[in-house]
Amino acid sequence: MENRSHALVAGLFAILLAAGIVAAAMWLNRDTQVRTTYILTTVGSVAGLNPQAAVRYRGMEVGKVEAIEFDRDKPGQILVRIGVTPSTPMTTATFAELGMQGLTGLAYVQLDDDDKVKAPQPLASSAHEPARLRIRPSMFDRFSLSGEDVLLRASTAMDQINKLLADDKQALLVQTLTNLQTVSSRVGDLIGEVRPAVKGAAGLAEDGRKTLRNTDEALASVARLSTEIARKLDQVDRIAASAETMGRAATDIGRAATDAGRAATAITSETVPRLSLLIDDARLGLRSVDATARSFERTADRIGEEPTSVLFGLGAPRPGPGEAGFVAPGAAR
Repeated sequence: MENRSHALVAGLFAILLAAGIVAAAMWLNRDTQVRTTYILTTVGSVAGLNPQAAVRYRGMEVGKVEAIEFDRDKPGQILVRIGVTPSTPMTTATFAELGMQGLTGLAYVQLDDDDKVKAPQPLASSAHEPARLRIRPSMFDRFSLSGEDVLLRASTAMDQINKLLADDKQALLVQTLTNLQTVSSRVGDLIGEVRPAVKGAAGLAEDGRKTLRNTDEALASVARLSTEIARKLDQVDRIAASAETMGRAATDIGRAATDAGRAATAITSETVPRLSLLIDDARLGLRSVDATARSFERTADRIGEEPTSVLFGLGAPRPGPGEAGFVAPGAAR
């Protein structure tokens, strides 16, 4: 009984120890990071995308895929719930794509911003009302669609080629080639006939070139002649200007001569008579001055002879020679 009890205790201990190890591992590996929830929508394939797949923003890991489910409101649409760190710059220009990790076939979510969106605003989201983003077709999806389009166009082209290669079309093509051969031979014959005319046209063209060269030389001569004529006309204009200047000078000289004649006439008719009168007046004045001077001289002589005459006045004048009472100066002594 004791061996069984020890074995039971040992088994229980091993079970509890394993459970504790599992619980500790789960507790240590639990995800305690707070993330913001967003929902990605797509109508395409999400092959290779699994829960807990990485979510990257321009190659930088920022979260994980939380769940993948169908949209109950829109049949055919798939909803991918992701959680990203709050520091991730999610805006109205952000979109999602699915990327492949090497050759494993596992997919991850790639977030990026559309540069065509002007002035993007921050994208608000919460656990109750998560914001929605559209998953754009990846490069592989676009290549697949383009490949299908190319294959469709190639199939259409092959159908058209098959129609062109039908029996009736082949007969028509052979007939067309025969007609082309006939036309080409006729064209060769026509070229042989046209060659002499072409040679003649070449000669005419050469003559035309010579005529053009002669015309150019004649035009150059005309240009030189017009230049010389222009120079001569310029000289004529200068001579005419000089003649006009000389005519103006002669007119001015004539006007000056007329003014001089008028001045001489005025001097002869007015100034000379006035000068004559002035000279006559000057002569009369000189005569008066002479008479006055002689009178002053006689008065001075009398005052010299009779100084008392200044006080008592002049007496009776002495009798002169031949008058009564004249006494010669020598006789009085």
